[in-house]
Amino acid sequence: MWNEKSRSDNVDLEDNRPAADRDLENNIAHQPKVAEQTLTQNSNDDGDDSDAESVGGQRSAMTTRQLLLAFPALSISLFVSFIDQTSVSTAIPAIAEDLDTGAATSWIGASFLIASTAFQLINGRLSDIFGRKNLLLVCLGLMGLGDLLCGFARTKEQLFAFRAIAGVGGGGINSIVMIIVSDITTLENRGKYQGVLGAMISLANGVGPFIGGVVVEKANWRWVFWMVPLLAAPTAAVIFFFLTLRHHDGSTYFEKIKRIDHGGIVLNLASVLLVLIPLSGGGVTYAWGSPFLVGTLVAGCVLAVAFVLYEWKVAAMPIMPLRLYGYPHCAYLYAQTFLTGLAYFGAFFYLPIYFQSVLGNGPLLSGVLLLSLVITSSVASILSGLYMARKSRYMPCILVGFALWTLGNGLTLMFDRSTVVGALVAILIVQGFGTGLTLQPTLVGMYANSASRDRAVTTGLRNFIRTIGGAFGLVISGAILNNTLKQDLSGRPGFSQETIASLTSSAYTIDALGLAREDVDLVLTVYMRGLHYIFIFFTVCSALSLLLTVGVGNTDLKSKAKAQADGGQKTEQQAETTPTSTPASRSGSSLEQSGK
Repeated sequence: MWNEKSRSDNVDLEDNRPAADRDLENNIAHQPKVAEQTLTQNSNDDGDDSDAESVGGQRSAMTTRQLLLAFPALSISLFVSFIDQTSVSTAIPAIAEDLDTGAATSWIGASFLIASTAFQLINGRLSDIFGRKNLLLVCLGLMGLGDLLCGFARTKEQLFAFRAIAGVGGGGINSIVMIIVSDITTLENRGKYQGVLGAMISLANGVGPFIGGVVVEKANWRWVFWMVPLLAAPTAAVIFFFLTLRHHDGSTYFEKIKRIDHGGIVLNLASVLLVLIPLSGGGVTYAWGSPFLVGTLVAGCVLAVAFVLYEWKVAAMPIMPLRLYGYPHCAYLYAQTFLTGLAYFGAFFYLPIYFQSVLGNGPLLSGVLLLSLVITSSVASILSGLYMARKSRYMPCILVGFALWTLGNGLTLMFDRSTVVGALVAILIVQGFGTGLTLQPTLVGMYANSASRDRAVTTGLRNFIRTIGGAFGLVISGAILNNTLKQDLSGRPGFSQETIASLTSSAYTIDALGLAREDVDLVLTVYMRGLHYIFIFFTVCSALSLLLTVGVGNTDLKSKAKAQADGGQKTEQQAETTPTSTPASRSGSSLEQSGK
């Protein structure tokens, strides 16, 4: 455990590295070293160095006109990236039939999710080195290119590969947009802008399946992919012309390449891929006890440990600085983020299964029911941002949000095969309001309790943890439902192993199996029991998050913002009057600081 002295001195877990390596990270933009020393000396007790400049010098004040053009474009780019994820869900049956994906159908979504997750942690640091705007445009291009190629795919292998390309871009957009918003807003007002971003995410999660369904019905599944570059292109144009970010870096391209944490990137990508690929295909593509699945999981875990050690002991400019976990209250917030991922992504997958498979509703009514959760979540996200901007506090939103979310998850245990629409909507509204109050305030809390120079890597780590949580949540939920089906149906007349395997591979195959009416009734009863177990799992996750609220702190955003602004002004004044130090003097200064 770190004591308060280590926090006030901004000592992190990388302090045992050579001083020159630590100095490299602090001097990414070649800013005057004396200014950086002053920045450290004037930092407050949580180790923040000032909000005046993030790593790479990309903090930028924008005119009202620029902000009115840039922020909607950023919001739309985030919206489009989530539409890309969710609109495909209603096109999957048509894609599976056209490309004959068979048992590999789940990889249409899994290939995107795995690629997106694998690159989440990397984008924050790359944006420090190459610039937020540049990397955002690259990610928009990758997403558009990947989806354009998806529309031309002729085989399932081509589709999976192209979805992975789109996933790399989509995952980058999610992180970089949030980083840029933190660059162009003050800490005090950041909450309301982050709240709008949270609303866009919730809205995209809700309307995406609708849009995909309409496109498939009116045209064909290929236009579900082709519409993405049509939306991304004008958005990228607005960002290119109207988003102004300072990136004070006189280094050459090859110098920037040298700063990249190559070892960390390789270990991170390898560990994530070796863990998520077998988990995503477990029970469908690969048997759970198969040597391939067990071997890849073990290898992935070993590489994950190696990645952490490399970031701690070796990396000069790590993509995941371990000091992020040591900032006050941040460990609690990261834990909440993981638990949120476990329950949040699973709800959007298994609630439609309940609506359609158990209650027998059509896709349209299922989408309408889900909108009651999505719209409420969007409204709550905006309200949380306004509250934080007005009251300069984030903890009340987190506390009330997880309390309502836990209540809503608990109320889902009342769901059965005859629950009326009114009760469904009421419970979903409670759930939605709770989720909306938590998604962005947790990120603002991380910003408020960590150093300004770590905004990018903080955002990347937060999104990475949440997405990893979502992947594990889907795997755990799927295992719960599949085990319930196998235990309750095995050995019963009319239920062969092939029939049970079909039921566990897709919840929407019940009608296609040609079961007798009494057998269908039994299957639906077992489905409901399995879903109850899943809802209990979601309730436990949100309840644990509620308990963790005791450690998230309640840092005053207004006081923190003022302290950062004062520190930034002093830094800029001294930087203007002090000549730039030589590399040798910078290394010497770093050695002196490390000895304090």
